[in-house]
Amino acid sequence: MTGTAATGTTTAGASQAATTGIGMTEAVPAGRAGPVAGTADGTRRPSGRHRLNARRGASPRAARNLPALTGLRGVATALVFLRHIHTDVGDTLPVAALGNIGYAGVTFFFLLSGFVLTWAAGPDTRLRFYWRRLARIYPLYLVAIGLWLAVAWPLGMIGRFGSQPVAILPSLLLVQAWIPTQTIYFGWGGAVLWSLSCEAFFYLVFPLLHPRLAARDNAGRIRVALFAVLPTAAVACVAGAIDPRVDLAAYASPAVRLGEFVLGIVLGLLARDGVRGRPGQRRALGVFAVGWLAVPIALGYDYGDRQGLIDTLALPSFAAIIFLVGTREADGRRLPAASARPLVAFGVLSYAFYLVHPVALTLGGRLGWFDATTAPVAALGVLAGFLLALALAAVLHHTVERPAHRYLLRRLPAARAAGTA
Repeated sequence: MTGTAATGTTTAGASQAATTGIGMTEAVPAGRAGPVAGTADGTRRPSGRHRLNARRGASPRAARNLPALTGLRGVATALVFLRHIHTDVGDTLPVAALGNIGYAGVTFFFLLSGFVLTWAAGPDTRLRFYWRRLARIYPLYLVAIGLWLAVAWPLGMIGRFGSQPVAILPSLLLVQAWIPTQTIYFGWGGAVLWSLSCEAFFYLVFPLLHPRLAARDNAGRIRVALFAVLPTAAVACVAGAIDPRVDLAAYASPAVRLGEFVLGIVLGLLARDGVRGRPGQRRALGVFAVGWLAVPIALGYDYGDRQGLIDTLALPSFAAIIFLVGTREADGRRLPAASARPLVAFGVLSYAFYLVHPVALTLGGRLGWFDATTAPVAALGVLAGFLLALALAAVLHHTVERPAHRYLLRRLPAARAAGTA
């Protein structure tokens, strides 16, 4: 569905890498990690019955990077890739278990976006915040729109699914997900750009939501999260029971997906305030998070076309995983599997990968890479498609995403004065 994420602990004057949304990372100076509503020094410290085992020493003031969350974002991106490849190779390779529900990776993106924007939040103006978000996502997004035209036009795909010219203008304006017809919200860029329309809306409302949630105690925040998640999840589930077209319109709707983002904000605030839980509670939550994933995976075989249902079932596991992994790293304890350098490197490229993998799959399909009838040859085709997408992502990350981000931030003196990287 949002820079590099270095390992290790930063010091004063260094920058904290905060992953935001669908493959983006934001370099946030350590000094910008607070303050939030609460005490005189800006650190919110829950008390009394709302403490929930809060630990004062664990907050963004420790200025720790969270590379494992960048790595997990890469995993979520790979899930989306599997979703888009499994119909071509599902009869040959055993990818259906995850391919059936790979779209749930976007739910992970939206939760993660709320969490890390909150983790990195500090004193700022709305203008600087909006400019940084625009500088981060829009240049590469704009190139992806043009790149799809360069591929779809010569291949004769204009007018087909994911290549509707009528969707170009709404896509340029990042409003396509608000128009409830597949011709528009899935209309351009290989049907993946809709999620950036949701992210743009989340960025718009974040400066409004964050301070109000930060001013509440933890119990109040949790109530708001439930108030946001339960109705939107109910709408998503009911939409799937009505009609597949209604299900997809709800799946792509920023208003319906807002509950996931709000939940991410609340989890980020709990993490900033040092909420951790006892070791036994964390182990139990981790076992639940991993074990519960078996439910949407199992139901995906028969109900994989019910996006709202599967996303809702995956949401508790994703929320628990983000909170547990994020707070573990905040306390200086790495998660080796998730923070392994190759996975973190893929996570850094994941925004570009997400945007261009439809191009790679389209080209691979035209070259016959996914037509094999034997598992070994099909696996090679999938690997070739993945590597092509990865190569395109690496090129665009280093030639468009990072340079354009740096350039645009230099255009706003207020942002430069605030130390934005």
